[in-house]
Amino acid sequence: MGFIPISINEYIKTHLKNNPSESEKELRKRLNSALSDYNKEIKCSCGNDIWVIGSAAAGNSCFTCITGERIPTDDYEIESAIKKRENRKGHRHIDEMDPSEIHGFFMTMDMK
Repeated sequence: MGFIPISINEYIKTHLKNNPSESEKELRKRLNSALSDYNKEIKCSCGNDIWVIGSAAAGNSCFTCITGERIPTDDYEIESAIKKRENRKGHRHIDEMDPSEIHGFFMTMDMK
């Protein structure tokens, strides 16, 4: 599971096919702005990395805050953002970790 990598140009092509009334120029501007913010390490209000594609439409927020889902399954993300995430050693979503590797106390939603 995880994001499906896509280039900005390919995403724009796909998005405009499904949303023909959208302005290519404005979409490209919003995507480039969100990617720039991601590269500047601007975070979602919850502290997670922003989802570049979702942030282009909804403002700088993470996948979970935008969709309400914890992990992306068939969702696109700009490939350079995925590569940057993969290059960060030790940073993984807790749901993707082996429970024996988790140290410390973490509150789950059912504990609140």
